[in-house]
This record gives sequence, C-alpha cells and structure tokens, in this order.
Amino acid sequence: MIDTVLIFYVILAVFGIAYFFIIGMYTLGWFKLKADGSVLKHGFTLVSIIIPCRNEEENIEYLLSDLAKQDYPERKFEILVVDDNSTDKTADKVNEFIRFNQKHTVKLIQIDEDSQRSAFKKKAINLAIEIASGELIITTDADCRMDENWLSSIVGFYESEKPKMIVGPVSFHNEESWFEKMQTVEFLSLIGITAGAISIGRPIMCNGANLIYEKSSFQEVGGFGNDRFSSGDDVFLLLKIKKRFGSKSVRFLKNENAFVFTEAKKNFREFIHQRTRWASKNKGYDIKILAVSFTVFMLNFLLVAGLIWGIFNVKLLSSIVVIYSLKLVLELPILLGIVNFAHRGRLLFYAFPLIFLYPVYIIFTGAMGILASYQWKGRKVKR
Repeated sequence: MIDTVLIFYVILAVFGIAYFFIIGMYTLGWFKLKADGSVLKHGFTLVSIIIPCRNEEENIEYLLSDLAKQDYPERKFEILVVDDNSTDKTADKVNEFIRFNQKHTVKLIQIDEDSQRSAFKKKAINLAIEIASGELIITTDADCRMDENWLSSIVGFYESEKPKMIVGPVSFHNEESWFEKMQTVEFLSLIGITAGAISIGRPIMCNGANLIYEKSSFQEVGGFGNDRFSSGDDVFLLLKIKKRFGSKSVRFLKNENAFVFTEAKKNFREFIHQRTRWASKNKGYDIKILAVSFTVFMLNFLLVAGLIWGIFNVKLLSSIVVIYSLKLVLELPILLGIVNFAHRGRLLFYAFPLIFLYPVYIIFTGAMGILASYQWKGRKVKR
C-alpha cells in the first residue's frame, strides 16, 4: 500500500530545501550589497523621465511638483508624460503645470485607444523613448512621490558605476489601515528579494515605478518584447539586458535617497487585481525565474494543504508547524534588513499575521494569474 503521508513528506522536503536555498542566497545577497553613498560630482548625464499614465488627475500634479524640486540641473533632465487615453482631466493638469513651470522641460504625449490594442504600458513608454533626448531613461508611475535628491542619487550612481540598468527601491507610504500596513511589509520583502537576487547575479524582478536604463541599451536589445502581455515593461527588459550584457550590467541602488513612494491598495479587490496582473506575466519569463516561482508556489501550496490535512493527522500538523517556524526564521533576516533600510521597522508587527495569510494569497493569485482576467487602469484585460 502506498504511504501517502510519506510521499507528501518527500515532496515537501524537496520543495522546502529548494526554497530554503533560494531565500538563503537572496538574504546573503542583500547583506552583501553595499549601501551607496555616491555624491554627485559632475551631473553631465542628460536624463529623460518617462511617466505613462491613465486617469491620474488626482496624482499627476504631486509627482510633477516633486520632479520640479529635484536638486539636479534643470537643463539636464526632461519630463515626458504619456497620457494613455485618459477620460478625466489628467491632460489638463499636465498642460496647466507646463504653463506655470516654463523653466522645466515637460512634454505631454497623448495617445488614443485605437493605437492601444494590447501591451498598453509598454507601447506608451516606447512612444516616449522614440522622442526622448536623454541618454538615461527613468520610468516612474503617476501616483508616485520622491524626495528632492532622488534624481541626483540615481545619476550619481550611474556616473560612478555605469551599469546598463539600475533597479531603484520602491515603498508604500501613508498607510492607514492594517491591510495597507501588511501590504507595505510584504512589498518591502519583495524589494529585499529583488535586491538580493540582483546582488548575486541572478535578477528575477524589478519595478517599473523606479527603473533606470540607458536608451542605447534599450535600443540594442530591441525594446521590451512580449507585447502579448499588457504590462511587463520592467522584468522583460531586465531579462533582455541581462542576457545581452551579462548579470553585472544590472545593479540595485541601495540608497535611501533613491526611494520612490506610492500607496498601497485600499481594498482587497484592488489588491487582487494588481497581484493577478503581476502573476499573469509569469508565462513570459525564462525557465530560471519560472523555477523560482514554481518553488515558492508549491511550498506554500504544500504548507496550506498540510495544515488542512493536519486537522485529521496530529503528527503531520506538528511537522507543518515546525516547517512554518523554520520558514519564518529563514525569512526574518532579509525582512529586518529591508524594513530597517526603509526606516519602517515599526511595521514589523504586521509581519506576523502576514505569515499565515501569505501562503493562501500566493496560491490564489498564482492561479488567478493563469486563469482569470483583471482590471487595470479601468480596462478589463483578458488572459
């Protein structure tokens, strides 16, 4: 007779060991990564900041105001706002800003629905890059905020190290509810893993809200690719640059001045749509990233299955509790590292409920990313 419990233990052990190895390597990578304290000495790099947006009338003015306050020479950067068929007053807000801020180079690019059949964000950024005059491209989102030395910290690092791509840190802010605070902790853990993976030469993700790359490198690799996905401008480009120029061409900027801030989702529905969109791009990734994603998914699936099964098998339940505890111990160092780096240590308390909710959420969004459609910027995107 087949011992199903034994088989379950073996499968759990395989994925558990693989997961512990992966997280262990990313943790070592995070702590190996030196904090950057580059001081901008020259500031000769011409920069194009690209902001793809849709229906952002409530946010765009704040972002433009932050960019206008940057301590980088005004003549050395331009701002390109790509309005993707907004149905609100986004374009009016941008035009108003342009009228009252003549000293900054701000251009509004408007595209209509007919030209956007798929790959919405990637096409918007592509359009801006075609007319961008900067040698360094920086993308951010219309609902983001940053401090006044954000741009100088990026350019300082670029001029010092000359990578082909720089991945900048992103964090949530202005959290009010426990749900938003839990999102911040979870999101920062992803940023820590992002940094750690880049540090060991195995980048697996990045965030388009704070992404920097050379225009010439973008053109050399042929742009983003994978237009069948509505987004993916970030990771698809990262993978192409890594493949063309090597893993050392991609760097993470571990500088607290380089943070970009955005807000967590206000409700569960918005959160699920966002994470489903993120998960939907997995099919376009290379085999190494898919292996990591599958390992994370399977370990969490097995833990949830083990807890349910453990209701009828006390011995199995005790084993699952032990593995949960080991998982927490393994994940805690990188989480402590990133929350302290982001000066958000006071939110660590919210990591504890997240420990139990995270496996369920990973299973759900992983499945939704493959099977379901989602809402993005007022559009329903079909799988």
